[in-house]
Amino acid sequence: MIAIDPRSKLIVIAITVLFSMLIPTGTFTCVWILLITFLGIFLGRVWKTLRAAVLFAALWLVFVYVLPQLTGTVHTSILVWIGLVFKCYPCCMLAGVVIGTTQISEFMAAMAKWNVPRAVVIPLAIIFRYFPALKEDWGHISDAMALRGISFSPLCFLKNPTVVIDALYLPILVTASKTADELSASAITRGIENPARRTSRLDIRFKFVDVVIIFVFLLAFSGAELINIGVFT
Repeated sequence: MIAIDPRSKLIVIAITVLFSMLIPTGTFTCVWILLITFLGIFLGRVWKTLRAAVLFAALWLVFVYVLPQLTGTVHTSILVWIGLVFKCYPCCMLAGVVIGTTQISEFMAAMAKWNVPRAVVIPLAIIFRYFPALKEDWGHISDAMALRGISFSPLCFLKNPTVVIDALYLPILVTASKTADELSASAITRGIENPARRTSRLDIRFKFVDVVIIFVFLLAFSGAELINIGVFT
């Protein structure tokens, strides 16, 4: 397990966004997912990263072996959907790795090193805490409703749509609003709006491993772009 600077993670995300924008879906996407998988494992997020990689592999097998057997509207619909998924998947997978392996204190200290305006840092810091908290609340609500025989499954929704909406959707909407207010109040209590420059006991700096990871992603992106424009053909 390794630890890297949060700024390195943001740089890697920026490279991945450029990759998704400029490189067509294909073998390069598989290589990029492999790079993200190794990065997630090295950062200590093993099982969730492997699960995301297996899901991508399953979608890729559908794209390669099942899709060519289909025709007509079904083929076109699945092709468009799976193409969109492949475009977004690397960014979403890497974002999950970054959020799951970055503490808010690390993120805030890294942004202070870069002198990023607070108008940008504060919303991002709250987002880092909002979605994990919302996911935890959703798990509690789902477990409680499961004791009453109510689940999020399409079959349960078709049988009793009003019950599912009242028991699952409405509570999560109320909880989402309440969680946002609580996180905002907590951030203000901790002095997030203090105009003075933040200090931190964390050792936030670029290390050799940061340089290696950024170099590997830049090298992979440059190679894919050169092949894409036909330099090596």
